[in-house]
Amino acid sequence: MTDNRLGLGCAVVGLALNTVLMGLLASQFARGPYASQEQEIWYRYGSLGFLLIGVILPAVALVLGTRRFPTLSTALAFWMAAVLFVFIY
Repeated sequence: MTDNRLGLGCAVVGLALNTVLMGLLASQFARGPYASQEQEIWYRYGSLGFLLIGVILPAVALVLGTRRFPTLSTALAFWMAAVLFVFIY
């Protein structure tokens, strides 16, 4: 077994950063008001989609899969960084 604490630490920091940034933005966009239904779909559900793929799913995978697959935390850290860069763009 290899020591994978660095990957786990990076994944936890990435999860915290994504939670703050994506969570705040999703909470602001979820309120509205919207000028059209297209805006509502993009802003409300787009931000909730980023929250789902950038925070919720990685958090569940981190909690449930890290003991069984030790390298999963490193992969999740890269995944969350990629989602964060797309989110910021």
